[in-house]
Amino acid sequence: MGVMGRQHLRVLRGLVEFDVVAVADPRSEDLDTSGERSAGICVYNEPEELLKHDLDAVVIASPTSMHVPQATLFLRAGVHVLLEKPIAPDVTSAQTLVRVARRSSSRLLIGHIERFNPAIDALRSLIAAGNLGRVLSVSARRVGVARPALPATNVIADLGIHDIDIIQLLTGSEPVVLGATGGSLPGNHQEDFAFVLLSYGDVAAAVETNWITPLKSRRLSVTGTGGFVDLDYVRQEVTVYEGRIDPVEHATSHFSAVWQTAQGRPLWVLQGEPLMRELLHFAACVRGQSEPAITCDEALAALAACQRATDWVREAQPRLVATSHG
Repeated sequence: MGVMGRQHLRVLRGLVEFDVVAVADPRSEDLDTSGERSAGICVYNEPEELLKHDLDAVVIASPTSMHVPQATLFLRAGVHVLLEKPIAPDVTSAQTLVRVARRSSSRLLIGHIERFNPAIDALRSLIAAGNLGRVLSVSARRVGVARPALPATNVIADLGIHDIDIIQLLTGSEPVVLGATGGSLPGNHQEDFAFVLLSYGDVAAAVETNWITPLKSRRLSVTGTGGFVDLDYVRQEVTVYEGRIDPVEHATSHFSAVWQTAQGRPLWVLQGEPLMRELLHFAACVRGQSEPAITCDEALAALAACQRATDWVREAQPRLVATSHG
């Protein structure tokens, strides 16, 4: 179950679209005291035991290392799957799972929850309407919150992947990693902080992420030829600063510049819980009323960018050490 699994269970039990019949966790004795049995929900140790029920769908919120075998188990049994991000621990195993999903009659939805953040909906509408002009650059800052006790992935794949994927959604282009730097705290083997530079077609992007900053911040900024947007994922707030790039004539040169300071105006956002919106979308996918909001190829592209950024960070470490020693 874990933290995210319990959040899924909380929301699922409040939705009429679902009838929660069972949960599985190797620490099932811990679940005995949390109300699942008293609510008529069967509790098992192993995921295979869930197949005793005539399941329509399953939510997998296990550690990333378990994603591929568990998702494969249910897809081959004809059960629709909502699988928490990232899709897999590495690109090779993710490709294996994608092949299984394509051969299955069941739907596979990867749980990139920020795609269901109402603030992102508002931003996408603004961009689609052309109110930002041509998007030039995007920057994201996703920092803070205590590091997991036993992280299954590093901070890039755990936190940074959200923004790497969202920028993919906003631009309609796959991410290409141009460089990355970062590292870990003493004694840790997974990266705790990172800066990643990417391109999405002709859009430049930067993602900063860490588990260290003692302040939770989840923000996204978009600069276009027609203005600037600051988005707060947590507050679900979007502020727009309208601008205009004008050509400036000079006797010896010709260049463009922005010559005014804009006042921010809040964009109206119909707020709502992203996880609930994601699970309602999953119900629509199960019923055949909708296609998954994120394709397997997009989930794979986001993971591939995280893996490449990690390679950049790790390849840079010996060079940094050598430089520091002169």
